[in-house]
Amino acid sequence: MTSVDSERAGAAASMPPHLHSLTGLRWVAALMVFLSHALILPAAVPPGDFGQSISEFVALGGYVGVSVFFVLSGFVLTWSARASDTAPRFWRRRFFKIYPNHFLAFLVAVAFMIYWGPDIGFESAGDQAPGALPQLLLVHAWVPDLDIAFSFNLVSWSLSVETAFYLCFPLLLAGVLRIRPERLWYWAGGTLLAIFLVPQIARVLPAGELSYEGMTTWEYWFVYVLPITRMGEFLIGILMARIVLTGRWVRFPLWAASLVFLGVYVIALDLPREYAIVAATVAPIALLIPAAAVTDVHGKGSLLGRPAMVWLGNASYAFYLVHFFAIQAVFRMVGFDFQANYLTALLFVLGACGLGVALAGVLHQFVERPMMRRFATPRRPVSVAGRATAPQKEPTG
Repeated sequence: MTSVDSERAGAAASMPPHLHSLTGLRWVAALMVFLSHALILPAAVPPGDFGQSISEFVALGGYVGVSVFFVLSGFVLTWSARASDTAPRFWRRRFFKIYPNHFLAFLVAVAFMIYWGPDIGFESAGDQAPGALPQLLLVHAWVPDLDIAFSFNLVSWSLSVETAFYLCFPLLLAGVLRIRPERLWYWAGGTLLAIFLVPQIARVLPAGELSYEGMTTWEYWFVYVLPITRMGEFLIGILMARIVLTGRWVRFPLWAASLVFLGVYVIALDLPREYAIVAATVAPIALLIPAAAVTDVHGKGSLLGRPAMVWLGNASYAFYLVHFFAIQAVFRMVGFDFQANYLTALLFVLGACGLGVALAGVLHQFVERPMMRRFATPRRPVSVAGRATAPQKEPTG
């Protein structure tokens, strides 16, 4: 992997190795995905128009939360890039970060479908068998068949996308490091433009039946699932990290970035869905993440960096993998035909979230962390652009 240049060395001297606000932001993103999945079930949606409005409002959050994950990955991996690193070492760390949890979640999904699937409207494990090998190999997002892309543990399609990001990261970082600092913002703008053109390109794909969100299967897969079209979010994260590290970040406080993010989110609710689910919100995400990072760099801290948020953020990958199981388990307990009121809907969401956090804590503590310590932690201090540092915790992005 290409060494980080001298500009980073100067900027990094005063920068903390861990950006706690970004770790907390990971939990917010995971919670957005959780709520979008929970509030499509009758047990979680209060009756009446207001309940339906809540469901529609949080539904977009699932899409936005995934975009936050993708941009964060590019940002955090660039921020923590090791000058003495090599591509094989990087890929090894990434493998032991994501695959053990993914494999266990796959086994849980199989067991879940065997024992509970028919009771809650899931297809059997046998019906989803064609998706097993692509999912185990983490290539299922490349398959233009949503039954395969979303088979077994349906949220794992994003791991397939992240795997493509990780494979490309050494090359992407080497390319971005060649960009002159004064041109980084232009490259960021060009990347955002390319992301916004993806839905327009999708319109020329073969016609088909409407599938998700008013789009055909081909359109939805191309806009939302295909790793190539999601690569722009990862790249914008890399570029924004470089902008901060080279001192090109403008003064834009976290509170202002948060307001912009919320404002665009509300606007996106009324946009055509092919734009709303990715393209419309990437720009505010690309501002929010550096703003949170700079808050930590300046030692100001934020609510996102509180200890509880950091713990939840560290467990957010495990939570993301198991949250749908937790939702369905609680749903099975209350019954498929259960109709909620405001109190029971709140209790359902809190119960499913609590169960998901508990399962995630176990998975993070007893699987993810031991695997990372055993297989992915450097044995001796490493150097970043000539600056000696203690061994760093593996980034969560």
